[in-house]
Amino acid sequence: MSITNYDALLERAIKLAKKGTGLVEPNPRVGALVVRGGEVVGEGYHREYGGAHAEVYALGQAGDRARGAELFITLEPCSTHGKTEPCTDAIIATGIRRVVYAVADPNPKNGKKATAVLKEAGIEVEELPADARAMDLIADFRSYLRGKLPWVLLKWAMTADGKVSTAKGDSRWISSEESRREVHAERRRCDAVMVGRATVKTDDPELTVRLVESNGKKAVRVVLDSSLHIDPASKLIQTAQDHPTWIYHCAGPEADGRKAALEALGARALSVSPGDAGRLSLEEALTSLRDEGLHRILVEGGPTVQGALLAAGLANWARVYVAPLLVGGITAPGPLAGPGFPTLEQAVWLQDVHLRIVGHQGSDLALEGRITNHREP
Repeated sequence: MSITNYDALLERAIKLAKKGTGLVEPNPRVGALVVRGGEVVGEGYHREYGGAHAEVYALGQAGDRARGAELFITLEPCSTHGKTEPCTDAIIATGIRRVVYAVADPNPKNGKKATAVLKEAGIEVEELPADARAMDLIADFRSYLRGKLPWVLLKWAMTADGKVSTAKGDSRWISSEESRREVHAERRRCDAVMVGRATVKTDDPELTVRLVESNGKKAVRVVLDSSLHIDPASKLIQTAQDHPTWIYHCAGPEADGRKAALEALGARALSVSPGDAGRLSLEEALTSLRDEGLHRILVEGGPTVQGALLAAGLANWARVYVAPLLVGGITAPGPLAGPGFPTLEQAVWLQDVHLRIVGHQGSDLALEGRITNHREP
């Protein structure tokens, strides 16, 4: 197969991979094609964090036609057990003759291991020359591997005039049921759902998966509560025996009684260092979450937590549901509290921006993108 054809296949696989943007992070975006006799007989992409990889979808679509065919993929296949079975097992089992990939796995635990496993099974393997487009697909993944923090997704719903509630605090429901169903789908795929104590006090949320079918996974419910004053009667604490609930705080010995009472109800109280203005260290809390094996964090509010994470440069992605609703009011809150950014030059920009209508009724707009510190050219 000529390099020209490889270029065409790579372009097609990259387009597939980009469909997973915002859904698979911190995992890499990956696209795969099964090619037989010059014809693409199967294609797939990594669709959601924790879900099947691109190769599995492509091989599944190809079915029996995968035997003796080539697998073309943007990233070297995985060869170790993680949230899914090794893709090398599926490749070998389906009788693929040859594997061509664009970029070696940058994870030192996995890099080039798949190549060795596949070759040992008698499968030809080729790594293409470096391609900037394929490398760009995994830029965030490479950065994540080098760091110590989880991938943080900020989510909020607001009115068309930028309010997250009325001046009197009424916010249920700004977004449509279709938008809320998407949020529950995100809860299903993430490792943790994070809120501040003010949200617990105001909304008394459950932060569980209800509007979509559960996959059996229970994301850790995380509350940021500097003084450890969360109400033991809240739904989060009352259900902590059945759903993992962690409370990060920076309170001193005076909170020992409250800590014991919360832990007796099944919650886990974790102490971190104080941060700015007497609040807890957000970076230390996030580092703790990753150390505990939690890698994808959904932040559902409120404005104080969202604003603080954004200002500290600790958020990676924003997903905003905008309802066709106007509430007005100078004192009605917006989604991001805190001092904000003094100039547009210092403000945050979104890249890889997606704008779509949610649901068949078209009741909300969803705007999302990667949080960056510069404007896209």
